[in-house]
Amino acid sequence: MKFLKDFQQILAFIAVLAFLFLTIFSIFMQVRRLPLSYTIQIVDSDGKKIILSDLRVHFRRYEVAESYARVYRELFIQCPYKFTVVGIRKIDPV
Repeated sequence: MKFLKDFQQILAFIAVLAFLFLTIFSIFMQVRRLPLSYTIQIVDSDGKKIILSDLRVHFRRYEVAESYARVYRELFIQCPYKFTVVGIRKIDPV
């Protein structure tokens, strides 16, 4: 009876460890898929990508890029530009 109880505890412990390792592995795989940097794409009313000089458009963090895009939308409210944040998977040599 003691052997059966010990075997159940070992089996439960192995199941918990396997679940933890699987969770950590899936988190690492998700982090590897995230973009390394972000850029703001500016599109005019015709759907063409344009470049506005003197605007910062390359960022390392998504929150900062989204914040700048929001500010640009407010600044250029009378112009028909769309500012969208796009992730980039490779490192920019900027």
